[in-house]
Amino acid sequence: MISSVNAPRLSGSQVVIAEPFSETGIAVLRDAGIDVVSVVGQPASALREALAGADGLIVRSETKVDAALLAFGPKLSVVARAGVGVDAIDVSAATDAGIVVLNTPGANTLAATEQTFALMLVLARHTVDAVASVRAGRWERKPFIGTELAGKTLGIVGLGRIGGAVALRAAAFGMTLLASDPFISATRAEALGAELVPLDDLLRRADVVTLHVPLSRQTTGLIDAAKLALMRPGALLVNCARGGIIDEAALLEALDAGRLRGAAIDVVAEEPPPPDGTGARLHRHPKVVATPHLGGSTSEALERIAIELAHDVASVLLGGPASAAVNAPIADGPDAELLRPFVDLAHRIGKLYPQLAESSALPAFSIVMEGSIAPLDAEPVVSAFLTGFLQTTTDRRVSIVNARTIAKELGVRVDVRGDARTGAFASVLRVSGGATSIAGTSTYAGPRIVAIDGYEIDAIPHGPMLLTRHHDVPGMIGRVGTILGEALVNVSTMQVSREDAGGDAIMVLSTDRRVEPETIERLRGIGGVKSVRAIDV
Repeated sequence: MISSVNAPRLSGSQVVIAEPFSETGIAVLRDAGIDVVSVVGQPASALREALAGADGLIVRSETKVDAALLAFGPKLSVVARAGVGVDAIDVSAATDAGIVVLNTPGANTLAATEQTFALMLVLARHTVDAVASVRAGRWERKPFIGTELAGKTLGIVGLGRIGGAVALRAAAFGMTLLASDPFISATRAEALGAELVPLDDLLRRADVVTLHVPLSRQTTGLIDAAKLALMRPGALLVNCARGGIIDEAALLEALDAGRLRGAAIDVVAEEPPPPDGTGARLHRHPKVVATPHLGGSTSEALERIAIELAHDVASVLLGGPASAAVNAPIADGPDAELLRPFVDLAHRIGKLYPQLAESSALPAFSIVMEGSIAPLDAEPVVSAFLTGFLQTTTDRRVSIVNARTIAKELGVRVDVRGDARTGAFASVLRVSGGATSIAGTSTYAGPRIVAIDGYEIDAIPHGPMLLTRHHDVPGMIGRVGTILGEALVNVSTMQVSREDAGGDAIMVLSTDRRVEPETIERLRGIGGVKSVRAIDV
């Protein structure tokens, strides 16, 4: 039989929090059995010392997580950024060390979207200057006559989560929508009511341009002097994404020259900006409305970020997949909600397989994605399966980051195919290796194993389980139940499946605790029982 090494457990796991993090998220971590160590507000030396025994690290945007800092955490499995950007994290160094890098790309979508419209409206209606005038005791109206958004053309640069949410709301304002994004299809743009155009075309046609792209090598300085020169005289520019996307010196020149009516910025290239830097000069410019990186800063968004991140950290420390890993394949895009439960299911099947397999040699694996999941991206599913499988068959430190690499080193081969045909379930994930096959699906109640080696069942792949192979004879269920009862083992669910009456059958039981070896031996002594396996998923 394939050898098994105990999978990691949360008991004794430790997570260091380096920057302010919601108490709600901390509670999620502690409820999962994780020891939380806070070094918030302490010197850098305290963080380095705390990392010596840490399994995880949670930061925001100020802590620089580079190779030097990671070296202080020899046990680190996960670094989590409470927010979207990971500019301050050396993702390559983390990946080389097998460390999963997490963020929360969707948790602040609503907050950033609403901030975009807040700045857009404030800029269009001169709200900041009007408020200052009233507070100064004046009653002036003519200098603050604004512009309506209705009927204007909005150019959205980047049509991802936030850009898409902006598009939906801009339509309600009666705006005409243009979008520029090399990574989305015209079909998605059309579904959001936007015309997909090249960036230069968007800049020439839009009355308002709003930026929603990540900061990367390709997007640093994307809006430079040449791009700003393409914009309509009197156009507005809004940036709630990343400061480095705009060439700040070029923007200052365009504003001074009167080529733009104004700019609203929530971010600058260097935060906080030095007093003599371009960011600070923009903040002081009379045609600029600026806020101190508040895009994701609502109480609701901070709570969502903390809760989602804490659950992801706990999942990774258990060796499982994450919903938002920066350096590993994840379920993403418009089909993410459909695929994500099957990524989790694949991880559970990976843990289950070596506990069921009879083979003494490592087989080649076949994964079939059936039904509605057939055309979806298989990479997250394969990585999740390998992570679960390798964690129970090797003593290597395996994560979703390095599972593929370790599998290749060990010669583990996985073939994947899709099959659009459907049976009793809309979607099924089927894994076969050697003589062992496991099939599962996902329901509203969670993951289900629906077949083992051709026997149809309905079992929840969670916690301690017991599987027997036996002859289908009267009294078998009673004899198994009696022995478990005498051992004070409570059975929560039971599934029995057979080939033919009087032939071979299997029984799958979920128990409240793992069955002790001596009880297993008693069960094996029942006449007609071929094998008994204690399983933990």
